Amino acid sequence: MKAAAAGFVVAVALASAAGAQDAPSEVTDAEIARYKATAQSSCRQGRMARGDPQARVDAFCTCVLQSLEKTMKRPEWQQAAFYSMKNDESAEKKILAPHVQDLGFCRPPQ
Repeated sequence: MKAAAAGFVVAVALASAAGAQDAPSEVTDAEIARYKATAQSSCRQGRMARGDPQARVDAFCTCVLQSLEKTMKRPEWQQAAFYSMKNDESAEKKILAPHVQDLGFCRPPQ
């Protein structure tokens, strides 16, 4: 699952535009929504590039985002989006790490 998490972070970081915020608390709901949408899109693109079937891609990426929605609080989403906008992959990974390490249940049976 670490590879999936790393791909998630890198893809989101590459797709995010640099924001004008000076602190994570300044990240707006709209920017969080954009971060989540980018994460979902990046997940799907990455899994499709691996050659996974569409149904498996949909199931995995939906599961990952729904799981993050359940475990992450708004300040964590703000921090993840902020660090993504600042291209600080290390800080972003630290925020996401506790939430993505146990996502093995999102993998559908082979």
